[in-house]
Amino acid sequence: MMLYQSDKMCTAQGDPFLSILHTLLQILTALLAAPSLMYSMVGDAQDMANAPGFVLASTPVSAINGTDSSADGNVLHMALDEIQDDEEQEYVHPWVKLQQHINHSKRRLAQMKDISEPSDEELQQAMQRRQSLVDEELRAKGDSMLEFSPPRVKHMPRGEVLEESSDSIVRARRFGSGAYRPSTIKTSSERRVSSGSTALRGGLQARGGYSSVEAKAESQYSVTQASQPSAPDTAGLAIEANDVGYFVTVKIGTSNSQYKMLVDSGSSDTWITGTNCKCGGSNRNKFGKSSSSSLKTNNDQYKISYGTGDVSVQLGTDTFEVAGLKLDKFTFGMASSESNEFGASKIPFDGLLGLGGSSLSVTNQDTVIDALKKANKVKAPIVGYRLGRAADGSGENRGQITFGGVDQSQISGSLTQMDNQSNKGYWEVKLDSVSVGGKQVSGSSTAILDTGTSLIIAPQDAADAIHQAIDGAKPDGNGGYTLPCTTKAQVSFTFAGKSFKMDSRDLLFAPKDSNNLKGTCVSAVSTGSTMNGAGWLLGAAFLKNVYLATNTDANQIGLGQLNQ
Repeated sequence: MMLYQSDKMCTAQGDPFLSILHTLLQILTALLAAPSLMYSMVGDAQDMANAPGFVLASTPVSAINGTDSSADGNVLHMALDEIQDDEEQEYVHPWVKLQQHINHSKRRLAQMKDISEPSDEELQQAMQRRQSLVDEELRAKGDSMLEFSPPRVKHMPRGEVLEESSDSIVRARRFGSGAYRPSTIKTSSERRVSSGSTALRGGLQARGGYSSVEAKAESQYSVTQASQPSAPDTAGLAIEANDVGYFVTVKIGTSNSQYKMLVDSGSSDTWITGTNCKCGGSNRNKFGKSSSSSLKTNNDQYKISYGTGDVSVQLGTDTFEVAGLKLDKFTFGMASSESNEFGASKIPFDGLLGLGGSSLSVTNQDTVIDALKKANKVKAPIVGYRLGRAADGSGENRGQITFGGVDQSQISGSLTQMDNQSNKGYWEVKLDSVSVGGKQVSGSSTAILDTGTSLIIAPQDAADAIHQAIDGAKPDGNGGYTLPCTTKAQVSFTFAGKSFKMDSRDLLFAPKDSNNLKGTCVSAVSTGSTMNGAGWLLGAAFLKNVYLATNTDANQIGLGQLNQ
């Protein structure tokens, strides 16, 4: 009997009780259902420094502290074998990964738009249906049953304030707006089915197929290291696996260690893995009093829930440095426990850097950029993002983050300025239209821009229309779509009259068959039954194609064409 093990789950091959194990696997699949995880306005460049919303970063320099690059500045693809010594390599079918992302996006967008969330039961049933389809497909091919181990999840933060009492710990679920709601919100039972069951039509050109570099990054769960940044107050962003997440290195307290922090524009709390947390692999850098003699702690404790993933933290205050900018006092969380989505041994980062609006904070503390502004370390609470792409290959990760301004060397032309449409701490803009191949397929709406989401979630009609315009694309009836890995379809989003095109590679989430990179791929654009009329959620699949800037004081958002 062959045994394949991943953490606390296992499946058997060739065993007489296979059917029983199969049933147990489906139950575990439902319980563990989670998406993968999973980052100066209008006017000429010369006028941007005086614009009301944004300012330029200083003159570019050749080397800035805070980067996570190699000595020669080249990007390295580093397999995380050293933190997976006692684990078999995990494999999750692309259909299962897609459902994880759909579940994640449905819940996150519902919370962001203040509409009814899908229930846990709905999400579990969706995962069960998806896993059943995978099992049927594999049995038809004569393949063995897949092991299922969901990757990390990243969702909107929901807080549980932990208050010590003589009898027990009292937990009150708190949302960013300050309002209290029940932990379970009922949703409508109405479901929409994707229109059309046959191949969707269109006439776009073919391309070379899914990137072999990205496929390798996904299969090895490797890290693409950051390059040297191109401006002061800027740090490189390393890439987790196939663009699952982006992280920056920071320094905390008197510790000589550097800590890798996941960059998230959709939450507003900063936390680091604490030394008392039994989580992470051998490469996890943990922080506590043994790490820094200047650390001051208090008794405030919180549980921050990101959908299915969560951390429990105690607050502490110490020095904090990012991109060469040092705060003498900054308050953040130290995690005493982390769910598997953050605490698994394969996770390559040590904490999370929340960069949304202040109303999103569960711990009611300043974000790093707001703290830098209050300490007069930067002129304005501006953050500029450029997200890299693993598919670009070694030496081409240009991902970086700038604090206090934007890096004009990364932008072609000027930024398009827009007012934030959200009053809850998210970064939301008005969306004029969406086009495929220059032809409009969807009209006006709103879109939330979130570095903590990997894919794109669209209203049902819009998602259908996008794929109807792509030759060979098909709906799967469960909120997802497939399309040829060779597609050269160009999807464009128009904001404030300015069109931003997506690289066709970013439409491809993953190949259905890892041995056929020119076959059928899972689309990076999906939808959900509760999302009709709820607007768009644009994650890294779109944001890799633009320069994003946010300003918490002006409550403005900027988008720019990338300087290739």
